Amino acid sequence: MNKKRLMRLLGWLIVILALVELATDWPDPPNPSIEHAFEEPIAFPFEITQRSKEVDIQVPHYLHSFVFRYVNEETAQELRYIVDKVVDEPEDMEDISSYGDQYVLADGASAFYDEAESTSQGLWWINKDGFTARIIYYIDGNSVELDDETRLPIQQLINLANQTL
Repeated sequence: MNKKRLMRLLGWLIVILALVELATDWPDPPNPSIEHAFEEPIAFPFEITQRSKEVDIQVPHYLHSFVFRYVNEETAQELRYIVDKVVDEPEDMEDISSYGDQYVLADGASAFYDEAESTSQGLWWINKDGFTARIIYYIDGNSVELDDETRLPIQQLINLANQTL
């Protein structure tokens, strides 16, 4: 009889603990810090009339993107300096060498030039803090096909990247 009573008491205790657990509103784990200081380019290949910055947390505990936009409203030229960080799994960083021709930045880091689309140019590299960084150039919302007159020399993209080191 004692054993039976003990089993019932234990069963009720388990039910009560389960109900308490379900009723408890546990706080969500804190988001990883998104405060970072980045050097921005200061000398541009065209006049800048509009600047903006945004933090894009696509997946809070996984991917943080920091986007800096530099625009000339008259000529519709635009540069974006984008810095991404994979928070939880840095070993899953994208292999940026697949983007194209390799160049060397002032700090010795490898940068890769990408002109896969005829409407934009890009330079990609991994910065000293492990972020994937890129500078993308395009005109009129990425709708104008770049030609010899509108395309930036690769050295100008490299100069912009060197300013961020």
